Amino acid sequence: MTARTGPPPLPAPYDRMLSAYAAALAGSRLACSSRATYLSRARRFLAWTAGTTAGDAPLAEMTAAVRTARAYRLHLEGGGYARGTIDNHLIAVEDFFARSGLGSTGLRPG
Repeated sequence: MTARTGPPPLPAPYDRMLSAYAAALAGSRLACSSRATYLSRARRFLAWTAGTTAGDAPLAEMTAAVRTARAYRLHLEGGGYARGTIDNHLIAVEDFFARSGLGSTGLRPG
């Protein structure tokens, strides 16, 4: 049995997007625990995007990025997650979009 070393690496370009987001978070005024949580949730979003989205660039332009975020919300809602958990994930995705220059997802908690 091998020890778990963490999640598998993200494919390009999602790995670079996550690295850029991590750098943006590092310079933020968020608490260290909040930065770690947001980064983890953004990584989950990017991994889901890489694994489920048709097309070459689901986050390359605003319309496709918003469509991808909405599909992720539906994925979370269909996954049996509590409303608060879904809201917390969406808040992190919204922060990822904002700090990555993608704009707003237009998704609101609740």
